[in-house]
Amino acid sequence: MPIAKDPSACPHGRLLVDPHGRLLARFQDDARDGTRWADLFELADGIAPEQVVPAVLADLPGALVSGSEAVGLALVAAGARRRRHAHVFSRDLRADPPPPWRPVGIPDGVRITALDRPAADLVDAWRAAFPPGHPDHLGGPPPADVERELADQIGGQVLGPLLPCSGLAIDGEDRVVAGISVTDRRGTPPWGAPWVGDLFRHPDPRWAGLGRLLLERALSIAAELGLPALGLAVTKGNPARRLYESLSFRLVLTSLTVEVPPASP
Repeated sequence: MPIAKDPSACPHGRLLVDPHGRLLARFQDDARDGTRWADLFELADGIAPEQVVPAVLADLPGALVSGSEAVGLALVAAGARRRRHAHVFSRDLRADPPPPWRPVGIPDGVRITALDRPAADLVDAWRAAFPPGHPDHLGGPPPADVERELADQIGGQVLGPLLPCSGLAIDGEDRVVAGISVTDRRGTPPWGAPWVGDLFRHPDPRWAGLGRLLLERALSIAAELGLPALGLAVTKGNPARRLYESLSFRLVLTSLTVEVPPASP
């Protein structure tokens, strides 16, 4: 079989092999908005990006593929459509443990809590955080679509189970104004292990700094839990990259997500 289960990975791990049984790549077999998603697409040793193109076109038609920039560009040259250009960062929590988190610098009237609200409570702040012109603006999806995506993320259907280092910032009127979701992708860092699925903050100047506070809290709790690292992806051009670099996240690689052409009729 060109695609086989990866016995060394989590339940969603898959192997892409050629017709002769040679290993070409590993990936996580997921879905995004009903579309198959070959995430964390990683070439096997000795395999060049161009060598996986025929197998991807044949065995993953219509799928999203997220991997290295080189793999993405090779697929684009073969007809795939660019979807997201991003930088992957990782923070080693064992070699470089963060300091204990202290609840200082929190704006008056704001409290920091666990991520213990339904997705509907997060929608307004999430949409406000990514306005038109922002690199992660999605073109104004209906609130119901955002709610569904956030619910899938919180429920563990997208990037793995939610971890307790996730959190929310709640204002004096009991509204969510910022949030961070951290999930357990499993596997080996920087691709596996805890992963920041979302970090967002309402752009009102009153809430400036809450994104940093939530990320610092997540790093501290993750280290206390004995987790090895924290990874994330930031879209190319997103100024949040400066925040991650200031908190000792290191650049692992630049990734490209592409949409593979559908199978020919």
